[in-house]
Amino acid sequence: MLKLAELNSASAAQTFADYCVGKGWHVSVVVQNPQRAEIFTAPDCIEQVQQELELFLQNPEQQKYSQAAWSRNQPAVAGQSLGLGDIWQRMRLMSGLVTQAIALCCVLVFVAQQIWPLPLYQTLTFFHNSSELQQWLSWRWLTPALLHFSAAHLIFNLLAWWLFAGRIERQLGGFVLLWLSLVAAVLSNTAQFLFKDANFGGLSGVVYAVIGFVWVYGWRFKQQPLRLGRADIGMALLFLLLGFADMLWVNTANWAHLFGLGSGMLLALAQSGPATQSHKAA
Repeated sequence: MLKLAELNSASAAQTFADYCVGKGWHVSVVVQNPQRAEIFTAPDCIEQVQQELELFLQNPEQQKYSQAAWSRNQPAVAGQSLGLGDIWQRMRLMSGLVTQAIALCCVLVFVAQQIWPLPLYQTLTFFHNSSELQQWLSWRWLTPALLHFSAAHLIFNLLAWWLFAGRIERQLGGFVLLWLSLVAAVLSNTAQFLFKDANFGGLSGVVYAVIGFVWVYGWRFKQQPLRLGRADIGMALLFLLLGFADMLWVNTANWAHLFGLGSGMLLALAQSGPATQSHKAA
C-alpha cells in the first residue's frame, strides 16, 4: 500500500477511511497520536481516493462522511445478528487466497483426523529418523504444520494465522506469504525434530514466522501500516519463554516456535520495502 496523506486529526483520518472502505476502496489508517495519523491506500484505487480526500479536506462535515462513521459505531439492532455470510465477508476482507487456502487445509486435515486418526498421523508426521532427511522431495518437510491434536489447538492457531498472515498477504501479496510459510514450515519442523523428536504437529511454527516477519518489517519500514503492537510482541515472546520453562498447561513445540520466529525475522530483513508516494495534508 502507498502512503497517501498525513492528517493532523486521527478521528478525521478514521472517518475518511470508514467512508472509503464503504465505497470498496482499500484504505487503512496508522494512528501515531490523536494529532497525527497516516492514510494508506492500494495502488489500484489511489486516484479515486486522492480525489475523494481533496473533497473531504474541503468539507469534512459532509453528511456522507459522518454517516460512514456513524455506521461503524452503530450497535446491532436488538434481536438482529450478523449472518454467516456477513461474518465470512468480514473475515475474507482481512485475508487473501493463500491465507484462506492454508487455513482450509488445516481444517480439512483436522476433520480427516477424527475419522482416520492413526493412518493420517503416520502419513503426515515428520520423518522418524535422521537417515530419512535425505528425502528432499518428501511432503513430510511441510505436512506436520497441518496436524492439530484438539479443536482448541486448531482454533488458536487459525485465529493468529488469520490475523497476522492476512495482513502480510493484503500488504505484500500472496507470493510473499506463501514463500514465508514454506520456508518457516521446513525450518521449524526440522528444528523441532533435531532438538526434540518427531512427535509434534501444528501451524504454530509458521504463525510465529508471520509474527516475526511483521515485527521486523514494521521496524524496518515505519511509514507503512504492516506493524506489530508492543502487546502482541510481548505476548508472543512471553508464550515462547513460558514454553521453554515448561510452565504452560499444554505441551508446546518450543523449538519450532523459536526457529519459526527467527525465520520470519530473517526473511523480513531480506524483503524489499514498499513503494512510497506521500502527500502532506493539514
